[in-house]
Amino acid sequence: MHIYTKASITALTAMTVALGTATSASAATNPVSACGSGYYVQEKKPLVRATLAEADAVVYLLYNASTGYNCVVTVHQNRTDGVPQDTMAGIRVEGGSWSTDRGDYKSYAGPVRVQAKGKCIQFKGGIEFPSASGTYHWDEYVSSIGHCG
Repeated sequence: MHIYTKASITALTAMTVALGTATSASAATNPVSACGSGYYVQEKKPLVRATLAEADAVVYLLYNASTGYNCVVTVHQNRTDGVPQDTMAGIRVEGGSWSTDRGDYKSYAGPVRVQAKGKCIQFKGGIEFPSASGTYHWDEYVSSIGHCG
């Protein structure tokens, strides 16, 4: 019979929560983890504020050759405050409608996926950030049609 004290249960619970948080955080900053196994990065586009030399976010396009699925994730960069920002990721097959994920997220928008084996796709991503004057600015990247195959 095992005897557990309240202190040891509390410590184990804290360790479990901390490990779970670390896993979520790494998935949030790793687009491959967000999309799933078998995906690799095909293209990435930084969303850079004109007043800063660093990106506020990066839009990633990933592909899984075995399934023919494309995946888009927009990942926040250089953020440590944990404040949610309006963030968007989207993708469409040429001639089709957009599939998007947009909301107030702490670390990333997406993943958004489409099956497009033998077809061309278009992808996009965006983020809203505060300006020095206190107003908000939306920065968005929209690719041309491409990545056909």
